[in-house]
Amino acid sequence: MESAKSSVFLTAAFGISEEFQSVLEENKPYLRYVLLDKPGNGLSLIRRHHDNIISIGGVLNDNVLDNWFDTKWKAERLTGLYRHVQYIHTKYMLIDPLSDDPLIITGSANFSKNSTINNDENMIIIRGNKRVADMYLGEFMRLFDHFRFRGSKIGAKAKDRQGAHPSPHLVPDDSWTKKFFQKGHTREMQKKLFRGY
Repeated sequence: MESAKSSVFLTAAFGISEEFQSVLEENKPYLRYVLLDKPGNGLSLIRRHHDNIISIGGVLNDNVLDNWFDTKWKAERLTGLYRHVQYIHTKYMLIDPLSDDPLIITGSANFSKNSTINNDENMIIIRGNKRVADMYLGEFMRLFDHFRFRGSKIGAKAKDRQGAHPSPHLVPDDSWTKKFFQKGHTREMQKKLFRGY
């Protein structure tokens, strides 16, 4: 992760390990996306850097989409199938996935001390395969945006992790575009990262 040149994408089902926290606490000239099942240790430290973009599992509030649909929206809810991991259980890290030399690290290990030292886990490293990197990045962004839209409250228990009501109204002018052209703004960095892909 420390050797990334253009971007990092990390899923973390059981929080962020100390090793990753130390890297995410450093300011970088590129974006690092972190997708969490739940808030965990070190979150407040990595949130203070604008180059870390974080999304945490959650559900929409009851009737949150009623303004957008004619029919009654059925509220989202947890399945209750597993109590330790409610939203995100995928384990992978993408280093520079939009480059000519992408690195994908994936498997059953979740980058925790238990998974890397005590458990019987697996992990594979795929380097230089742009097609595989593209598939993993597409899935990462699908999940990331799914939960980012929900805007979950940081620190809430999984069963209570619901987002605020999004506004049903669009901004009637172009004021929303300004941050995409403001040098160093997160939106401007996103525009540069994903341009042409």
